[in-house]
Amino acid sequence: MRTLRLLREKFILIYLFEKVGSAWYSLIRFTTKGTGVKFSALMFLAAGMVLGPTFFTGDRVFASSFGDAELGRLIRGEVIVRVDPPGSQKKERVEAAILIDAAAEPIWKLINDCRQTPKFIPGLKSCRVLQQDETWDLIEHRMQISRLLPEVKYVFRAEYQRNKRIDFKRTSGDLKEFEGSWVLESISGGKPQTLVIYSLFLDASVLLPQWAMQLLLRQDLPDVLLALRNRIATLPKE
Repeated sequence: MRTLRLLREKFILIYLFEKVGSAWYSLIRFTTKGTGVKFSALMFLAAGMVLGPTFFTGDRVFASSFGDAELGRLIRGEVIVRVDPPGSQKKERVEAAILIDAAAEPIWKLINDCRQTPKFIPGLKSCRVLQQDETWDLIEHRMQISRLLPEVKYVFRAEYQRNKRIDFKRTSGDLKEFEGSWVLESISGGKPQTLVIYSLFLDASVLLPQWAMQLLLRQDLPDVLLALRNRIATLPKE
């Protein structure tokens, strides 16, 4: 239980610092000093007052939105899978999360290396960078979505926030829609850990109905994250 509480507090602390700013962070620390009030409780209160519902839900999955049961599963090494509510976008992304014992940088390098991604993404036959810029790439994939379906080829644009986030969206190719994100949240304190959240919406049009695609993604996304964690574990320690 203590490990669970500490992990939750780390997630909240990171979110507060990044979203509210160091000034609020310092104020919260100052107001707790010598008061006898638990820091964790005050962080929850401050977050709710300053950020409102966005802190607890938001339009993306944040570590702070995981319940105690889900955090416990992450600590035990499991993968959390859920479907993002469609909201106004009318698209249900399948999202998977895993906790990896590594800093964000080596994970970032691996998921952005076209030579490596076919080794941990099921069905990915090839990955080729067509065009590069400082903050985005244009990438071509050849993918075997299922052994019962023909191979598809598609091009997507990936936009980067280094060591933190990748947002990608189809620009051309066989798939009707292909969009999603990778989110890396570094966990400070003790050994380096990173919460990795991978979300994906994929529409293969007549090749596969959407309900079947969602079932397939709910199976494949955990496999991707487990393979990524295993790959990271084999890298030489810096």
